[in-house]
Amino acid sequence: MKPYEYLEHMADMGLLVRGKNLSELLKNAAQGLFETMAVVDTIDETASIEIHLTAESVAELFVGWLDELIFQHETEEIFFKRADIHRCSETEMSATVYGEPVNFDKHEVYTEIKSVTYHQLEVLQKTDGSWYAQVIFDL
Repeated sequence: MKPYEYLEHMADMGLLVRGKNLSELLKNAAQGLFETMAVVDTIDETASIEIHLTAESVAELFVGWLDELIFQHETEEIFFKRADIHRCSETEMSATVYGEPVNFDKHEVYTEIKSVTYHQLEVLQKTDGSWYAQVIFDL
């Protein structure tokens, strides 16, 4: 079973994401984002970017993380393949993302994601300690 699944939503699209802990939830959300944008098997790991974030809540951290990945994709013109979360709490994280510069002759592109929305956003820790999130992307 994949750690995320696609969520049907009128003109946008979303993800339902799961993780054994918050770090895994953030990693799985990133992977869902990457796999929504392009075929990750066509992406090599020739570049990396360090990301450090702080937020006032776990929901803001979750949205900030995904927004930062979209921002880095757009400004650095990189498709990402993988994320490693180094440090993570409910209000702070650091990670490295790996990918390579956009090459439309090589990379198979699915869709462009403009931003993360707060519409129907949920980021919850379950009683067993695992995490669940629902997020909608503006396409």
